[in-house]
Amino acid sequence: MSTLGKRIKRARQAVGLTQEELGGPELTKGFISSLEHDRTRPSAATLVRLAARLGRRVSYFLNGESVVSEKVLALLENQGQGELARGEYNSARDAFGELAELATACRSEVMKARAELGLGETELGAGRHCEARPYFDNALKAGRMTKDPLTECRALYGLGLVEYHQSDFLQAVTLHEEALVVLTRLREPETLLEGEIHLYLGTALMRLGRMEEAVWAFTRARDLFSEPAQPQWAGQVLTALGEISAKNGDWKGALELYERALVLFRQCDEGSAAAHVRSDLGLLLLERGRPQEALEHFGAALTIRERLKDRAGECRVLTELARCYFVCGDLVRAEEYANRASVSSREIGQPEAETRARIVLGMVAADAGNIEEAEREILAAQQQSRMLGMIPDLVATCCELGWLAKWRGRYKEAEANYEQAYEALKAVKPNDTVAVLHLADLAGLRAKFARAQDERHHSPQGG
Repeated sequence: MSTLGKRIKRARQAVGLTQEELGGPELTKGFISSLEHDRTRPSAATLVRLAARLGRRVSYFLNGESVVSEKVLALLENQGQGELARGEYNSARDAFGELAELATACRSEVMKARAELGLGETELGAGRHCEARPYFDNALKAGRMTKDPLTECRALYGLGLVEYHQSDFLQAVTLHEEALVVLTRLREPETLLEGEIHLYLGTALMRLGRMEEAVWAFTRARDLFSEPAQPQWAGQVLTALGEISAKNGDWKGALELYERALVLFRQCDEGSAAAHVRSDLGLLLLERGRPQEALEHFGAALTIRERLKDRAGECRVLTELARCYFVCGDLVRAEEYANRASVSSREIGQPEAETRARIVLGMVAADAGNIEEAEREILAAQQQSRMLGMIPDLVATCCELGWLAKWRGRYKEAEANYEQAYEALKAVKPNDTVAVLHLADLAGLRAKFARAQDERHHSPQGG
């Protein structure tokens, strides 16, 4: 029968390591020799460490063993969580998968539930939301069966995140609120977990337009996160509160919150979050009529997205840069960045970014006097906006097409487009109003709309 020592020796020889090399700085050559001759037994921690160095699963070395210690299972869970924290999703999936097998073999229902939870969190971290759901469902059932409130709470939180990413914000709110109720049953406080749940609860509430409740959730999260200890999480809360302040017209408060968040993201070298808040700062400054300052933030955000190879984020920033240059009157650069955004968004399948880029291209063409080209771009953007449910962009395209039709003397067509804009405007959520006005300001559409309405009423063609 193959003993544990023989399996360690066979695995060591397969990867071409000496006993001294396998032991490394922590274990002596003599200790490895004793292991291979079955004169001693490794601790759980040593076994997990050796398995990792030999590129083998722990279960390979436990082959034929009747009992797997709880320490081995706990160490595998810690290993999986460590890989998950580093973003090593394949390694985390392997660790949690092995944990599930060993926990099943030794009938440890608690650790089997933790394995299911870890697999769900791994799939979620990798952006595989549909794949994460069944793992969280299993973990939730097992957590309730074993009366493990921490597993139950984290499973509810994970399911809430799945619903959030699939745009079911109402269900996300329900699940996050349920997770907070379960959290009160824990013997020891889980401050970081509670803060995370409040953060994402607030984000879902904000998406539903329930701003007062969102502010409460974000404020609670801010109280739970320590800025020195958790600068990344604290920065995300400040960014969210800044977005609400901007939507409510508190430009000064939003600016202060964004700038504080940016300081925190710099402290923890959180590039993606820093790029996000840079874009928010740029939009805020653009809306406040300070486009030159906005350019600096959009440029910095683009640099970060390029460094991170985040092409989706890069497309969004390229579009904002194109808009900003359009407001500055630099049509050449506006067209350059809009073209880059349009091409890149098609390559990676980001129709929303492509739609917004085409709006800018249409506005640039209109200002250059290329009315037919402008109509083609805006009409294509209008169709995409309607199909994707992008209401603020749909309002802007209808207004722009109305102005273009009026400019060419097609007054009935202009009137029809303005009517479409009005109907679309009825569907705009209160928290999207600022976005609509921002799009209108970019092209001077409100002034154009007023002039077109005035001329239509005084024109024989307009009736």
